[in-house]
Amino acid sequence: MTQSSVVRTVIVDVDPDTAFSVFTDEIGQWYRSSPYSWNDPTRATGIRFEPGVGGRLVEVWQETGDEGFEMGRILAWEPGRRLVFEFRSAFLPPVPTEVEVRFEPVGQGTRVTLEHRHLERLPAEAAERIERYA
Repeated sequence: MTQSSVVRTVIVDVDPDTAFSVFTDEIGQWYRSSPYSWNDPTRATGIRFEPGVGGRLVEVWQETGDEGFEMGRILAWEPGRRLVFEFRSAFLPPVPTEVEVRFEPVGQGTRVTLEHRHLERLPAEAAERIERYA
């Protein structure tokens, strides 16, 4: 049965500001890149956020310039606290889902909670694939 969202949580040994920065500024270093991760595997060279509300999450197709696949637009950009962005894929129907990432201080570290929501907007098989690989 398809859920409306998938939630994953991890605790990291850095403060919330650093965790936010690593998540956003360094996404190209930690994002699982494989032929199945990309919208255009023959052209993809990385991924990046354009900071701030209205910025893009982009699958980069060249090192310089703006060419790439827009995977979503940033809806909330609150460094050290939360990030919300639309998510699109070339392999899904053209209805965006939404990802919220929260950064909460716990002890000496940060609880990072990622929620991919509005999966009910997708066909059941697409939502189930997201649930399985999230």
